[in-house]
Amino acid sequence: MSRMKSNIATIPLLLVAIAFALNLHGLAADSFWGDEILTAGFATQPFAQLIETTAGDIHPPLYYLVAGAFTKFTVPLGAISDPNQVSDWLWRFPSAAAVVLTVAVTYRLALVVGREAKTEAKKNRLILSTANSPTNQLPNQPTPQPTNSPTPQTPQLHKLHELAITAMLLLTLAPIAIKYGQEARMHALFMFLSALSTWLFFRAMDRPRQWFRWLLFGLATAANIYTMYFGFLILTAQAAYLFFAILHSKFSIPKFSIRPRLLGFTASVLLAFILYLPWWPVLFDILRRRAAVGAIEGGVGRPLDFVVGVVQALGPAPDAIAWTFLALFGLGLFFLARRDWPMAGFAAVWLALPAALPIMLGDPRALQFRYAFVLPIYLTVVAYGLIELGERLAPQSARLRFGTTSIYLIWLAATLSFLAALQIFAQVKPDWRGAAAYLDQHTRPVDLILIGPLWDEGRFIDYYYRGQAQLLTPAAMVTNIERRTEELRAHGGRVWAVNRFAPGETAAAKNVKFDGVVISEPLLPVYEPELLKQGAISLASQATEAAYPWAAEAQPQGVLDPDPRTARAAALLALGDTLMAAGQPTEAIEPYQIAVDIFPGWVNGFLALARANQAAGNVPAAVEAFQQAVAFNTRWQGPAADEALHLSRSGQWQTALEKYHQIVED
Repeated sequence: MSRMKSNIATIPLLLVAIAFALNLHGLAADSFWGDEILTAGFATQPFAQLIETTAGDIHPPLYYLVAGAFTKFTVPLGAISDPNQVSDWLWRFPSAAAVVLTVAVTYRLALVVGREAKTEAKKNRLILSTANSPTNQLPNQPTPQPTNSPTPQTPQLHKLHELAITAMLLLTLAPIAIKYGQEARMHALFMFLSALSTWLFFRAMDRPRQWFRWLLFGLATAANIYTMYFGFLILTAQAAYLFFAILHSKFSIPKFSIRPRLLGFTASVLLAFILYLPWWPVLFDILRRRAAVGAIEGGVGRPLDFVVGVVQALGPAPDAIAWTFLALFGLGLFFLARRDWPMAGFAAVWLALPAALPIMLGDPRALQFRYAFVLPIYLTVVAYGLIELGERLAPQSARLRFGTTSIYLIWLAATLSFLAALQIFAQVKPDWRGAAAYLDQHTRPVDLILIGPLWDEGRFIDYYYRGQAQLLTPAAMVTNIERRTEELRAHGGRVWAVNRFAPGETAAAKNVKFDGVVISEPLLPVYEPELLKQGAISLASQATEAAYPWAAEAQPQGVLDPDPRTARAAALLALGDTLMAAGQPTEAIEPYQIAVDIFPGWVNGFLALARANQAAGNVPAAVEAFQQAVAFNTRWQGPAADEALHLSRSGQWQTALEKYHQIVED
């Protein structure tokens, strides 16, 4: 018994250490490669500016505040002046720490999920103590003598802790958890806060009259909904458990106390919502905009395909193993429902809500690979299914030595997860750091560097590039092209380009390829304004053609999961901007129109289309485009917008156009 207690204490600590090692492995090996660049941009802003920025973003501000505070505290210790491997490591460390903390909390969560085993152990202990009581001995029956053999509760307690350790192990090796443990984004923190708030919720439910527990739960809930809007789904799942538990109490004996649990939960939620008061207007505005554009943007596509994507994202890969884990989850729900159906219902809601909500809201930006927060409960139920399956597959004689078959199944599942996790480390990510270093060495202050439009090329290069050449979009270079050409000729400057795709090579330029990044290096100087103008238009046009193939190639690699529509719409907007800068508004109308056809709720796209139509002399079309922009931006709606709409309907196009300019420019 003492050896078992020692193992119970040692194995969780060992798994936490393994999780720490896995998440720190190669933490700074790659440069920023995805939305991490947004973290570096947002989190370094002053507080007021950060709040304003995130109010227009798709995520609340807490993660940026945490990451920014951590980096501001640690960066001065290393005197880091420019982005490098050390700064990248520091940005990512909070995510690694969040995953490790989630692994630790999952141990406690799994103990709660498997608590019927603990309850059964208590019953066995009570039965044993009653049977061994002298008052219960028959006359002339010898009193049982103590022995060193394990008591009946030992297998049940062992099962409980095996469940917790298995859940920890599967989460430690989960590919999606490792992925977000090495990314400077909010998903790892959200996974931790979701697990923490749920554990605190169950602790408060167990002892509902201890109000300090409800206070902690309320604070954790507030932190969770300030980290990601999906935090409301976690709260809904917790409320579902409370409802199921109350319903269960109506048909079970003894009944638990309903009133203190309802009061405690209600008070905790009210506290969280009060703390969220500054952010309610932002959330309501997001929901209004989502309701306005959801039906016309096509949503997440086919619902079945989206659900399949969720299963694949939860993993581990390949797909057959991911579906096996889902089957184990279903099996775990079945066995769990037989002993604790409110907990089984909670686990089902925990998985079903995140999969269903994006389908209902029709949000095309919902990406399944962001569902790491589902893992703590999901893998706990998977572990439950594994252990129960192992018990039933084991021969009757082996059940006395609990765990023989279960351990084999657990080992198999852990091995498959580990092999899939190795693929996370093997993924080749865009080498922005290397590309920037090449530009540092080969460009001069008099050069120009054109940045592509597909997926934040400008942000990445601007972050890592330390040279003095000017970074420009193709449209910005074409603007005042005569002056720029004179400056290039006077100082012997050259025009470079950085893209995610490989532009066509010419006698004047060659492509220098890095992982996921292509630098177009000039071989000959070009100082003719018309040639530079046409080159910029050609580069933007090639980006529109490359968007879908690039996205299709990036998705199977597993590093990025870009929406090809977003990539092409961004390229079309860049092409239209370049044509506008080149003085060709009529030609710019088509790419702008295609862009808003792809994303009918795109406010900036409609603004660009309106200005192109106005420059081309088509005032009615310009007014109609402005109307669409205002319709999808709730901040512009009001009496002025109503007046502009009335003017357009009465045929006063020019007056309506002037009114719309006042609305969007104020």
